[in-house]
Amino acid sequence: MKRALQIMLIIVAAIPFVLGVRNLIGGAAAFVPPEAITPALDSQMRFYAVWFMLPLFITIWIVRNLETARPVMQITFGTMALAGCARIISALQYGMPEPTMIVAIAIEIGVLLFLPWHRAVMRRSLERAYV
Repeated sequence: MKRALQIMLIIVAAIPFVLGVRNLIGGAAAFVPPEAITPALDSQMRFYAVWFMLPLFITIWIVRNLETARPVMQITFGTMALAGCARIISALQYGMPEPTMIVAIAIEIGVLLFLPWHRAVMRRSLERAYV
């Protein structure tokens, strides 16, 4: 159960990392027509692309320090879920995004499920330690 949690954490964190690399390389051109790109927009897109890559590095730390990682997981996954909620607000204001973005919203909010899974894994580890 512990190894499965660690593997799933890395897989889920790899998704925004790969997308971040793509956005870092491609900039705003992936989202708007080239004639609509301003230097400020492209700069912001590439800046956010790097931030989008950050969860993988945090997750590597979490996986390596699973026994003490709960506060970091709560902050990281809570922030990710808020980002998913921000996408929902955007969808309400400007319309539904393409289907891949709906999947992203589900993943961003769904990472909260790692918190009870982590709790169960740690409880099981404690029970085994006292047997």
